[in-house]
Amino acid sequence: MPEPTPLHVDRHLALSFGAQAQAYEDHRPDFPDDLMDAVAALGHRVLDVGSGTGKAAAALLARGCDVLAVEPDSDMADIARAKGVTVEPGTFEHWDPRGRSFDLVVFARSWHWVDPIPALAKLAEILPVGGHVALLSHESSWRGFDNPAIHDIVDGVLGNNDTARRRLTDETAADFTAAGFDMRVEDFPLTETVTVADWLDTVFTYSRFLVLDQPTKYRLRDELSAALGDDPITITGSPRAMIARRR
Repeated sequence: MPEPTPLHVDRHLALSFGAQAQAYEDHRPDFPDDLMDAVAALGHRVLDVGSGTGKAAAALLARGCDVLAVEPDSDMADIARAKGVTVEPGTFEHWDPRGRSFDLVVFARSWHWVDPIPALAKLAEILPVGGHVALLSHESSWRGFDNPAIHDIVDGVLGNNDTARRRLTDETAADFTAAGFDMRVEDFPLTETVTVADWLDTVFTYSRFLVLDQPTKYRLRDELSAALGDDPITITGSPRAMIARRR
């Protein structure tokens, strides 16, 4: 079986969020406070890459960090700017640091959208020895796909579930280690009980759902809602910080 195409290559997916930027802001879960406390302790001068609507950037600003964000989607960036986040447009691969350096670079649910080879080279350029990279994920909302009935419905419409390609893996850690970083992982387990409607609102901010045509979205949402029923659903997950320290 051929290797799946890296997500960062699919710019249609990568740039699908802008049309639903406000829905993303309203429905994507924020990172837990204890996770953001741990990240803020890693450095004061912060670059937030692929900042989206500024969920992580705003949380770091609130913790006293000096934050600059980079974001290719103008609609997402406008929401972040409304929170007081300074955002420069573009992708990380093509963004010009102009000689600036940072104590900490954050990828909050965005590492899978960058090409790791030039990204790792740029990180070495802008981070001093001892500087940190924090790759953040928030897997709790994905856990609903572990329900076999939900898995089958989604796969029937979208083909093979690509959630695994969005997760931080041992291969991610190995890439950073080879590039001169020491790695550690911190998990922040949580259990959430949400309504079916709220969970579906979150699901339909994922890129592979955003690119569906409207009739397919309506049909898929109806099928998922019927399979889940009326009762609230409980999801156990583990938001994660994969932390790299430059040697």
